[in-house]
Amino acid sequence: MNDELSKTKVEKALRECEIHLKRMAYARGKLAVLMPMSEQGYLALTEEQIESLDQYIFRYIKMQDAMGERLFRQMLDLLEEPARSQPFLDKLNRLEQLGAISSKEVWLKLRNLRNLLTHEYEDDSASMSEVITRVYGVYPEVEATYQQAADFIRPYLH
Repeated sequence: MNDELSKTKVEKALRECEIHLKRMAYARGKLAVLMPMSEQGYLALTEEQIESLDQYIFRYIKMQDAMGERLFRQMLDLLEEPARSQPFLDKLNRLEQLGAISSKEVWLKLRNLRNLLTHEYEDDSASMSEVITRVYGVYPEVEATYQQAADFIRPYLH
């Protein structure tokens, strides 16, 4: 792949992740008073709180997709790693070996929470409050994972 095109794709993925992270942080600040969320707290959410919660969840899911489906793949392409046809776990292993992510286990945990969010049902308030509390709590890991990947790849962009 053309080196400049690869760089452009990585830069675009980095910008997308930064936007999601910024908006997650904003929504997270509004949710702080609700954490840890209880089942009763979940059932008593105001419309404004639901709006902040929806924004946080939406951006968490989008951040996961942006990193896993675009940023990581584009990083490996830029580095000319033969990873395009490899299973995702192999890509994660390679990113970990390179030092672009701290641990594939951390990423898989974050991804599993994303999947839980997309499969939880709003009428199961006990499960929703638990998953929301967990997703709220992993923000520092999401931010650190992104920052490590961004710090790793930026020297290759110049």
